[in-house]
Amino acid sequence: MTTLDEYLKLLKEIKKHNELYFQKSQPEISDYEYDLLVKRVEKIEDEHPEWVPDDTPTRHVGEAPTKGFTQVKHEYPMLSLSNTYSKEEVADFIKRVDKLLEGRPVEYCVELKMDGIAMSLKYEEGKLVRGVTRGNGKRGDDITANVKTIQVIPHTLKEKVSIEVRGEVFIPKKDFIEMNREREEEGDVTWANPRNAAAGSLKLLDSSEVAKRKLDIVVYNAIGSGEEKQSKIHRYLKKIGLPVGSDKHFKVCRTVDEIFAFADEIEKIRGDLPFEIDGIVIKVDLLRYHDMMGATAKSPRWAAAYKFAPEQAETMIEGISVQVGRTGVLTPVADLKPVPLAGSIIARATLHNEEEVARKDIREGDTVIIEKGGDVIPKVVHVVAVKRPSHSKPWTMPEKCPICEAEVVRKVGEVAVRCPNRTKCGGQNLRRLSFFASKNAMDIDHLGPEIVKKLVDYGFVTHVSDLYRLTEEELSELEGFKEKSIKNLLKSINTSKKTTLARFIFAIGIPYVGEGTAQILADSAGSIEKLSEMTEEELCAIDGVGDKVASSIIDFLSDPTHQKEIEDLLHLGVTPTTQLKKIEGHPFTGKSFVLTGSLEELTRSEAGVLIKERGGKVSGSVSKKTDFVLVGEDPGSKYDKAKDLGIKILDEAAFQKML
Repeated sequence: MTTLDEYLKLLKEIKKHNELYFQKSQPEISDYEYDLLVKRVEKIEDEHPEWVPDDTPTRHVGEAPTKGFTQVKHEYPMLSLSNTYSKEEVADFIKRVDKLLEGRPVEYCVELKMDGIAMSLKYEEGKLVRGVTRGNGKRGDDITANVKTIQVIPHTLKEKVSIEVRGEVFIPKKDFIEMNREREEEGDVTWANPRNAAAGSLKLLDSSEVAKRKLDIVVYNAIGSGEEKQSKIHRYLKKIGLPVGSDKHFKVCRTVDEIFAFADEIEKIRGDLPFEIDGIVIKVDLLRYHDMMGATAKSPRWAAAYKFAPEQAETMIEGISVQVGRTGVLTPVADLKPVPLAGSIIARATLHNEEEVARKDIREGDTVIIEKGGDVIPKVVHVVAVKRPSHSKPWTMPEKCPICEAEVVRKVGEVAVRCPNRTKCGGQNLRRLSFFASKNAMDIDHLGPEIVKKLVDYGFVTHVSDLYRLTEEELSELEGFKEKSIKNLLKSINTSKKTTLARFIFAIGIPYVGEGTAQILADSAGSIEKLSEMTEEELCAIDGVGDKVASSIIDFLSDPTHQKEIEDLLHLGVTPTTQLKKIEGHPFTGKSFVLTGSLEELTRSEAGVLIKERGGKVSGSVSKKTDFVLVGEDPGSKYDKAKDLGIKILDEAAFQKML
């Protein structure tokens, strides 16, 4: 029998997990574990309605307002779905529907349950006017400027309709893996899963930073479409130019067996999808029934989610090793007793940082439960404490680098522990060389980490420039390297010499400079020589480059070791070029532009490229030297300053005309 005290403790625990999930995007438990907690509380509340407080989390959507954004009231509430985990629970949902509709014939539109961030997009006369988060279901954050950076969202529809659409914002799996890898390399806290990465990205106050996060969206619902059935809405949304899921990913069903046949099909292909799902959504297909059935305070009565239980496995941590990244960040990794999980054999799982290890109290010799975080990255969920060996001791990060034995350093305010021996640490060097050759950097085929390690072990490569000095004679000494392998590798190395400036800037490994920032720097500087000459003030004036990045660029490019390495690469024939086409004699030539507000037809980045193609410059701040300020919707203080200084202001129509 549950006591009132136990019930209140459970409420407190759920509220804590709501804050971690919705406000901080750093969950400590899986969705499945959270849902089981909520179901336990719901059962207690059914038995003891006199205990239930007004703010019980079982009756409210958990997301709180985000500081810095305006709150907007939803014209139609954005409710969350009730969850089911078994065929019996789905059958109970079908019975409730039949009872509410008094035996009327019912069909169900069954769709993928995207594991993303619920979003409302409002269009007036075909123009995107607002993007709002779910929030508490009644009011959400107005994040229109951030939404407009998502490339697949059209600013103008193919038809001049006034409509509100609902969808899920997400980060594709491959982009999530790459973003987490970059964060780990820089010593930043990694995201638990793609959903939390998307949530954190949408809450950024700087929309130029949001644009770098590779957000995507799938829309699945519309208010004001004129359609009669949910199953017809997908085609309607596609017709007016909105991004929808594949036709294979929704189906009209009539029975529980048909619904579960569809669920089984989806679960089989779940791992192959480019985005995260955590189940299916079952909706009454006929839209007029929705109004008849209504909703509870938290969930619609005409829909329910069937969630796939996470695939987990039990195994043992045979040891905890420490990897040294290219920027010197030390990352603990669990070496596991190999175990099959979600279609692959898992032998290692990242532990992210020493804070994470301490929080979960993970030790060598522990039996642990692992799962793929968002079906992507293997992670340790928790320790099976009852199976812990009696002699186990808490794990601590080594005080010396495991590769070069330099004393590690901890910076105030960072979770990262670093090896400071940047130029002489073999671990950092090996990672740096592999990163330089990787697909998103110099893209040198046939030069994976194992080959790089061999080249280092044989003494043929120490610096990245040494890759362009390799000879057939040297490569023939590598174990297992035949004539064809040698020719393929040398050809790839030679091909990589012709690269874009953005790739080159990314490849040399400036801390805090990812692919998006590298492209911005390439567009602004035009050459590596020009970038090396830019002052911190000039770098900060570039839209999308902040103080931290500017300082890192200056430190890196003023280091004599890095200067020599860049000179050697250029001398050996590496030719980084900008991809901007140049339009000569245009009125923009030599003119300085500042962009502010959200544009309708273009993103600010696209407008910036068009200006630079025509010989203009883009600055991040307004001064007396500014020639034009291009103003979109909701402009900031730059617009006011431009008016005060008497600088010519262009709206998008005038800008397009000048183009």
